[in-house]
Amino acid sequence: MDFVRRPAPSRGENKMGLTPSGESPFVKLDKQSVIGTLKATGSRDPDILHAQKQKLLAPNKNLKILAYILVGGGALLTLTFILAIAGIPLALFGLWMWRFSSRNMAAVEAGYSEYLASSPA
Repeated sequence: MDFVRRPAPSRGENKMGLTPSGESPFVKLDKQSVIGTLKATGSRDPDILHAQKQKLLAPNKNLKILAYILVGGGALLTLTFILAIAGIPLALFGLWMWRFSSRNMAAVEAGYSEYLASSPA
């Protein structure tokens, strides 16, 4: 019987979490940072800019889905009056996360539209 020796996987190879790149999804975005990120692509090609915009939106979309789950779970726990101690903070954190991700998504959309409207440099 032949055994093939496989190299051990490196620690940084399989990252799990809310973002594929492994960075924190709780980074506040503003319009100027979005414009700077789009300028850093070095291109005015609409396909490249759209891909970068989707990359900026992805963590916030995941946060919004997580916020729905937290609010729903908090509401469900609050219905059982004994677990309301855990349900109310869970729902409140979900509402905060929903607001946070919505503001980030609005900043990305505003920065993207402003960058497209600006004249080519």
